[in-house]
Amino acid sequence: MKLKYINIRFITAICLLVSMVVTSCSDILDEEPMVQPSTDQYYQNESDALGALTGAYAQLKDGVGYYRQQFLSNLYAASDQGTSSWKHGNFRKGTITSTDANLTNPWVEMYRGIRDANNVIFRVPEIEMDEELKMRVIGEAKFLRALHYFNLVRCFGEVPLRTEPVKPGEEGLPVSSIEDIYAVIIDDLKFASENCWAFGEARGSYTNDVGRATSGAAHALLAKVYLRIASAKRSASAGADGNAPYLAFTESPDTYYQLAKEECDAVINGGSYLLTSGLAEWQDIFSPSNGNNPEMIFEIQGSSLTEQGTALSNLFSPRGAGLSGGGWGGTNKLLPKFINLHINKNDNRYQQSIVREYQDATKTYVLNAGSVGYVRTITATGAPNGNLNQIYTGKYVDSNATTEYTSEQNWHVIRLADVYLMRAEALAELNQNPALAEEDINILRSRVEEDALSLSAMSMEEFRTALLRERGVELYMEGHRFFDLTRFGVYDEYCRRVFNNTIGARQADDYTWPIPLTETSANPNIDE
Repeated sequence: MKLKYINIRFITAICLLVSMVVTSCSDILDEEPMVQPSTDQYYQNESDALGALTGAYAQLKDGVGYYRQQFLSNLYAASDQGTSSWKHGNFRKGTITSTDANLTNPWVEMYRGIRDANNVIFRVPEIEMDEELKMRVIGEAKFLRALHYFNLVRCFGEVPLRTEPVKPGEEGLPVSSIEDIYAVIIDDLKFASENCWAFGEARGSYTNDVGRATSGAAHALLAKVYLRIASAKRSASAGADGNAPYLAFTESPDTYYQLAKEECDAVINGGSYLLTSGLAEWQDIFSPSNGNNPEMIFEIQGSSLTEQGTALSNLFSPRGAGLSGGGWGGTNKLLPKFINLHINKNDNRYQQSIVREYQDATKTYVLNAGSVGYVRTITATGAPNGNLNQIYTGKYVDSNATTEYTSEQNWHVIRLADVYLMRAEALAELNQNPALAEEDINILRSRVEEDALSLSAMSMEEFRTALLRERGVELYMEGHRFFDLTRFGVYDEYCRRVFNNTIGARQADDYTWPIPLTETSANPNIDE
């Protein structure tokens, strides 16, 4: 059975209570003092501290999850993987403007999350409570704040940096440099890695409940931060203008690759997380009833309980096929050119994680011989009905969901395979020797019954291409691809291959998205 997030039966009520006391329901970014009531009367005891932290986690579930269902589809449509039918044409074409409706909700939700985390970080130190528990609570809040800011800086670049609750009379903040934003992210994650507890760890009468950020999650996210800085600076030095802001970091890429490698070591050697031992087990890590399994390092919790489900299954499963429980669906689909050009479609991680056959109300769809689409027939007669040139993933299927919003699928934020691939990249880059990445890459391949790769004869450019293929087939549709293409400095090249030279063209300013007009209009200190 799937383990549930702490007090999940009461999380909505707790979140509502905390929101009434310490937050506002305004849809405007909480940079203005009028929308954040005083928290002075709330943070009085241990129960208040834990309730406020639960509210900070619950922000990730707002609007049916992970930045109101839109964030993952935004990232997906902005990559080279395929298409999204949820009004994401500008993301696919690289023509996003500040008025795009898909920007506002994720932006607002990230800052609401930061607001809630700031309240915990600022107020909990004043409470008399068990000291170890206090530090854990603050550590988890800092992990959440770091996650939000990491998403913001990767998506929008320079953004307002607020690390304390809004004070009466304060105006909105101007944007900060990416160096200053990353400095806060790194400090937060260092603190979290030292003060969050391990998965399931018990201290005294307290247990680290499932769904909370762990020390391992903090190390994993910090590795991702260091690797982002290292690879973005490396590619900027090689001429990727979209990553030019990363040239402001004074340390060499190798400094950050080394730090990334050390953080990966901490996760892999920590013993809290384990890779699956075979292909069948690998397939099962995506089962909706197998959330929080040992490969998953940090997930945002879903549940079939009333008002605790997610819309994740509907975003990635075909509509009306009984695979996602809803009347809408099929938002994100893989395109044949991505499958043929940017991954190995014969890899078991692809073949065993896609929907191979399904039915809707009138038609049957069967995977075609090229594994890049479906042969369609009329179910009642068996008559041919053309081809559907797209593929759905099976990573988010939930056949037991009864509505669009009752899937118990968790949002997968970080899993262990990503950590192995990050360490492989860091080792190769540090030594300019692809062969040093073989062990970690082949550990992942062997567990899914794939032959080992030999990388020793490759140049570093060839290795980076091979690594993107490995990351692509292992992590496709999990929210990493857009960030991988931008940090590697190959965003334009890869999107052109899939979408053609017109739709796929990407310029330097496409590496980040514009701050929503709703925010620049409300905050006079942001220069448009």
